[in-house]
Amino acid sequence: MKDEKQPQYSVVIPVYNESSKEEEMKEHLDSIKNYFEGKGWSYEIVVALDGPTDETPNLVRKHTQDNENVRILDRKINHGKGYTLREGLLAATGERRMFTDMDGATAIKMLNRLIPEMDKGADYVIGSRDIEGSEIDKHQFFLKEWLGKTGNLLIQFVGGLWGIKDTQCGFKLFTEQFTKDVIPRTKVDRWGIDFEILTIGKKLGYQMVQVPVQWDDKGESLVGLGGFGYLHTLRDLFKVRWNLIKGAYRLNRKMENIKK
Repeated sequence: MKDEKQPQYSVVIPVYNESSKEEEMKEHLDSIKNYFEGKGWSYEIVVALDGPTDETPNLVRKHTQDNENVRILDRKINHGKGYTLREGLLAATGERRMFTDMDGATAIKMLNRLIPEMDKGADYVIGSRDIEGSEIDKHQFFLKEWLGKTGNLLIQFVGGLWGIKDTQCGFKLFTEQFTKDVIPRTKVDRWGIDFEILTIGKKLGYQMVQVPVQWDDKGESLVGLGGFGYLHTLRDLFKVRWNLIKGAYRLNRKMENIKK
């Protein structure tokens, strides 16, 4: 029997130090509220704090105090994007669960492009900045963009994700079943969580669809790639490959039968 209190959608936002982007934070949180209430869909926003050291927790509370659909996971210790995203997605309760970046680089209205594919039967739908129909309002610095595209080729090759031109876009939508089966298997705690999810999903036979999205560079994401981020991502890529080789993801067993 369906739980009548279960929201139709969960929006998970992993957050580290975002106080320098207060305006973008407020705009994005408001836009999510307005989007779902405008559609008449039940929803929740799960803000997962990754041990921020600035004013981010206070700002999140300030800009969500009038929204009863917001839950804040206030962890004091930094563990990384992967750990935080896993924590948020598993704490969420929606029939469909997505994640997005706090700066709103991909506007919540882009869900209008993802939802129809899930309605048709897709188990997970991912936003892409690199397929036909995508729109980049503001590009990243050319070297960073080049490194990203080059890195993606390596991800496709090493991770077996041929044809997925943008694994790192922070705008992905999952069914509840996909979330419960795939996310607990993930091992990466930092930047490689995106392609780890896609790799496990593919190996388990879930149906994936890529959808072009509109994207606007908002500057460096402190939960995503930054500083030595590319090196860490490379390390995570080979960690995922090694996990596949040694059977760490238990792909031959149902999640409920895997002991924690």
